[in-house]
Amino acid sequence: MAEIAIVGGGPAGLAAAVYTARADRETIVFDSGEGTTASVDWMENVYGFPEGIAGPDIVARGRDHAERFGAEIIREEVVRIAEDGEGYVVETTDSTYSVTGVVLATGSSYETPAIGGIDDYEGQGVSYCVECDAFFYRDQRVGVVGAGNYAAKEATMLLDYTDDVTVYTNDSEITMDDTLRADLAERGIPIVEESIAELHGDGVLEAITVDGDQVPIDGLFVALGAAGGTDLAEMLGVPVIDDEIQVEADQSTGVDRVYAAGDVTGGQRQVNVSIGEGTTAAIALLEDLRGGQYVDYKKVEA
Repeated sequence: MAEIAIVGGGPAGLAAAVYTARADRETIVFDSGEGTTASVDWMENVYGFPEGIAGPDIVARGRDHAERFGAEIIREEVVRIAEDGEGYVVETTDSTYSVTGVVLATGSSYETPAIGGIDDYEGQGVSYCVECDAFFYRDQRVGVVGAGNYAAKEATMLLDYTDDVTVYTNDSEITMDDTLRADLAERGIPIVEESIAELHGDGVLEAITVDGDQVPIDGLFVALGAAGGTDLAEMLGVPVIDDEIQVEADQSTGVDRVYAAGDVTGGQRQVNVSIGEGTTAAIALLEDLRGGQYVDYKKVEA
């Protein structure tokens, strides 16, 4: 029996693995290779990389770091987790493993709109994260695809970088609150309700086809929400609300020795945040396995 199973080989899962493996706990990381970080072309807001770093590179460094302390990376997809006596059984597409504790760091997959050619321009004009990529579109023409509150908030955030922002509902019914819609109008952000048929550009996004017309554009941000990998959590009875695993401040789920970290728990979907949450989950799980509960005694004494 291994001691710890970490489901997910992105920043949250690998950060947790560094801590648990370094604590000399037998650690298995299940990585199906479908994480969103590994598909990010370039990031400039990751701590410690002032010149920026590609998504695949930061994931590769995380794997090397975890493996250095003895974590085992298993390239298998987890399909089921269930209680098994005092531990858990983890079933993959290929095998079955018994463990004592679990960290769910499955990440989230973004909802992709039905627009011709959109996958071809991901990282080359199409983005799923304003917080991550708006900096690259300073003073350029940008659009936001979405019809809800999330799209409205992303559009207003873009005004910090450019004055040329348009919301495209892509023929979906507008569901944003009236106050947010009024705020868009007040800030001069138009809403275009016709569908986007296709994207165009030579290697990078240059235009979109809307209602039969080509509209020049430099960046298109998709804001349809994110679907979290929460099925495994629900198998264990872990609370899930709006596709997000519910956790306490120490990343515990309320199920014995099951913790969750990273994008699957919602909040700010940032690499730095995921690393911090993975670290917190690992420290709390290690204390749990020792039979205690983590307490910051310096704060208590202060």
